[in-house]
Amino acid sequence: MLFKKKRIRRLKEAYGKKPDGEYYDGDMTWIRSYYDDCRKQGRDPFYVDDTTWNDLNMDAVYKRINACQSTAGEQCLYYMLRRPMDRETFRKQTQLTEMMEQDPEKRLKLQLILSRMGVYRPVYLGNILTPQKSDRLWLALYWAMFLFLPVSIICFIAFGNAFLWMPLLSISINSYVHLRREKKCEMGIRLANYCVLLVKTLDRMKKLKDDGIDRYLEEAYTQMKPLRFMLRGGGIVTDPGLKSDLDYILSMLLLDLIYYERIRTKLAKFHENFKVIHEGVGGIDAAISTASCKASLETACVPEIDYEAEKPYLHAAKVVHLMLTGAVPNDAVLDKSLLITGSNASGKSTYLRAVILSALMAETIGICPCESYRGSPFRIYTSMALSDDLLAGESYFMAEIRSLKRILDDRGENGFVLCAVDEVLRGTNTVERVAASAQVLEALEERGTLCLIATHDVELCDMAGDGYEKAHFEERISDTDVVFDYRIKPGPATTRNAIHLLKLMGFDEEIVQAAHARADRYVETGKWTN
Repeated sequence: MLFKKKRIRRLKEAYGKKPDGEYYDGDMTWIRSYYDDCRKQGRDPFYVDDTTWNDLNMDAVYKRINACQSTAGEQCLYYMLRRPMDRETFRKQTQLTEMMEQDPEKRLKLQLILSRMGVYRPVYLGNILTPQKSDRLWLALYWAMFLFLPVSIICFIAFGNAFLWMPLLSISINSYVHLRREKKCEMGIRLANYCVLLVKTLDRMKKLKDDGIDRYLEEAYTQMKPLRFMLRGGGIVTDPGLKSDLDYILSMLLLDLIYYERIRTKLAKFHENFKVIHEGVGGIDAAISTASCKASLETACVPEIDYEAEKPYLHAAKVVHLMLTGAVPNDAVLDKSLLITGSNASGKSTYLRAVILSALMAETIGICPCESYRGSPFRIYTSMALSDDLLAGESYFMAEIRSLKRILDDRGENGFVLCAVDEVLRGTNTVERVAASAQVLEALEERGTLCLIATHDVELCDMAGDGYEKAHFEERISDTDVVFDYRIKPGPATTRNAIHLLKLMGFDEEIVQAAHARADRYVETGKWTN
């Protein structure tokens, strides 16, 4: 009872706060394993690809949102963040999150149930859902060894000491086989225990008899019938310090290994049932985590996704980046693509990431770090944080081309595309960069893609044409300081402040003036002459 009170206090205090979970090397690989399986199976029409995920530093975003109490919740939350929702999924998910927000008592009951399940990250469902062919042989061997022990005991009782060797041999062989197999199957046994806990967790949720929860879990409930034997069997104890006398007797009879193989066989046969249960329980946990994240934000909203939109658009008010504190909010009113100019550190890249991340969160988990959000559904891409792939022998410029081509290859035939590109083709010379960038921008426009482009090349503002709105970030420079207000403004950048920064950094006045003179001559003549 004391432990339960502490757990209740901890859950209440953690809700609406920034999660403080610990992560170790390899944890994110386990967390993403369910998503990886779904992607390999081609389950959904579109997933956020690794380039976009890494550009937006989504592992860190995931950790900022993740307050899940269970392994199922962690895996499902990751999967959700990489899969934009269709209309029906969006409706169900936002309703579930709202339920978790508005009913603290119900939320706490569910969290207590989920916390009993706990987080054990090394769970890869593929390992237990696809047993090897040899499993049936092991199961037959276990049964033979199980039956031989009572037979040997009966022989000893019936015929005396001459048959004492039989039970002694049986016990010795059983103990040896159990020790070796338990060690070899340790990971599989842990997975089996996770599966047992998951089914029991769903059963506990069902016993709450809550109409809202029952509607959400209705399909999961229907999948329980062939797996109900797990409710009676419980888990398999492997820790010697936790084993009771009964556990040792079961080990000697190999009944725990027989039970383990039965779980594997059942789950292999009814793996689709188990996946529905996994998603049902995980979805509840992920919704609580999403609601907690929303409560932790100074500004947050439930987005409106216009699934009937005839053209791509995005209207968001006071957008901030989820990972920044004290960030300057900016609006994003995109009825057509946007080309943003401005100097380094003025806020261009942060704005791109904030808007794209808001769109991604809107479509995947149904919350946004902004005052309001309405837009069409999108397939989201970025090309922002590339680096030379030295191991693959690929230059920065080649990586840029590949990144842009994957966006151009998605012609929007299966939905609208939203993309963000930070500095188009920065990895080549000025003349070719500007010429190629202008053509890329034109190609993106022709495909009906809504783009946010950040660039230093002010020439692109004239070359981009009417298909792009123009905006800029700017700074104020005095003789002693440079100040950024991080607010987006209409129109292209009109100031040249980069050379003036040389003066602020202590360069000789002669160098500064000569640089200004060269720049002025280029503007007037279009040539870099002395």
